[in-house]
Amino acid sequence: MRRFFGLLGVAVSIVLLCSSCLNGDDAESATYNDMAIISFSLGTMNRYLHTTSSTGADSVYKKTYTGSDYSFHIDQVNRQIFNTDSLPVGTDLEHVLCSISTLNGGAAYFKGINNDSLYYYSDADSIDCSQPRKIRVYARDSQNYSTYTLRINVHLEEADEFRWSEETAYSDEAQEYLEDLQNIQTHTQEAGLKQYIGRSTTERYAYTDDYRIMVSIDDGETWTDDILDESATWLPTQDIACGYHNYSTYNNIDYVLLVGRRDATAYPNDKGMQVWHKIVDYSLTPQVNKWAFMGLSDNNTLYLPLMTSPSLFWYNGKAVCIGLCESELVAYESKDGGITWKESASLEIPDKLQTGNPVTAFVDSKNFIWIEQPATGQLWRGRLNKLGWAQ
Repeated sequence: MRRFFGLLGVAVSIVLLCSSCLNGDDAESATYNDMAIISFSLGTMNRYLHTTSSTGADSVYKKTYTGSDYSFHIDQVNRQIFNTDSLPVGTDLEHVLCSISTLNGGAAYFKGINNDSLYYYSDADSIDCSQPRKIRVYARDSQNYSTYTLRINVHLEEADEFRWSEETAYSDEAQEYLEDLQNIQTHTQEAGLKQYIGRSTTERYAYTDDYRIMVSIDDGETWTDDILDESATWLPTQDIACGYHNYSTYNNIDYVLLVGRRDATAYPNDKGMQVWHKIVDYSLTPQVNKWAFMGLSDNNTLYLPLMTSPSLFWYNGKAVCIGLCESELVAYESKDGGITWKESASLEIPDKLQTGNPVTAFVDSKNFIWIEQPATGQLWRGRLNKLGWAQ
């Protein structure tokens, strides 16, 4: 009997303990975690775009895309919901389908735009998100709640649209580029070299009077012979341009391109520009690389045509060469580091520059392309829209 009452006491204690735990859960039912939005995504989105017919008439057409491809972030501290990768231009934000998940089944309501009324959220109802919206999520007791602010960001311009504007003066960033260029050209002349060629992050290049490539690693103070993997007879000696870019996957490695013509009298059969490249390694354990001649095979029809007064630079992940080709100002680009070239479809030269006069072109630190035509006094600046967006 004594043992029976002992077991009974243990059982009662367990029941009381469980009851206490359950009561404790009820007391905690209105905590912050129970009032949290834990995920937000978009459904199918509508996008309205303008087009012009062959007759010049404007019209609007609709496209759809998968909104869930654009991730939304939830800042639980400041109760903010937003997307860092903006939606495409022309997206309809007045009719948005979305999916909202809350912790422990809390109820979500959208607050009215112009009033304090609450509208129960349903993934089947479209929401006007053309301005920031307040979302209130209630705990299970229907008393305690938290309020989030939803902001849906949309691009105001097409990502791959290129825009030119005629300017009257260079920007500060462009002036900085030109001053650096002038300084290295001065060092080149002071060293008794024939011509400054170009640069990488850590190296500067110049020609001697007999067209040997010299290299400097101290901003032109001292120069030494650079190394070639082919005969120097393949080096361009006229209409030379040089550009480089940094490999995004290897922060301490540059890819340098050198293009130009050989003397037409000595080499009358040259049909295209001579193209050389160099890999520059400036890591902690650098490897010394030679200038490599890229050649021009008979079956390669996508070569860089002969140009006069070319300018070479990297833009949007491609090498771009702007120059005069049979008196026409053209822009060619290469996606494979100078092996093949095509006339650029996105970078259209301003019509006013099509005068047959040479230009100089470069890119500044804000991704603007600058083109100057000294004979006409024209100065133009252009940029691909997406390269001006904040990262």
